[in-house]
Amino acid sequence: MLILELVSFGIIVFAGLVIFFASGWFTGTDEFGGVNTRDSERLKIIKQKAIVSSWILLVMVFFLSSVFEFLQLNNGGWNLFGSIKPELLYLLVAVISYFVYYWMYKRRLSSSTSLQGNTDRS
Repeated sequence: MLILELVSFGIIVFAGLVIFFASGWFTGTDEFGGVNTRDSERLKIIKQKAIVSSWILLVMVFFLSSVFEFLQLNNGGWNLFGSIKPELLYLLVAVISYFVYYWMYKRRLSSSTSLQGNTDRS
């Protein structure tokens, strides 16, 4: 019993440390998590925009889920995914949407900077 409690405590501490240091990587700044990422300003902006967009999407998913539950329109929609808990699905939505938005903003900002580079020629 004691070993199980120690293992669960170790997992919680490890997960907390991973979350603490991963936040610096996701945001691109060293003030969160103490990780020196050496990202350019452009990459920091892309990461921050991706985080904000993914959180807005997650809030919209929470809101729609609450509205469906309030209006009793939720006919077991989460049951489509089998035994996966809704919290895990929300986490997947957040992580996948972060990477999708990161890819979108990286493409958008790289194309706009290449266009600016072409117009600067005299």
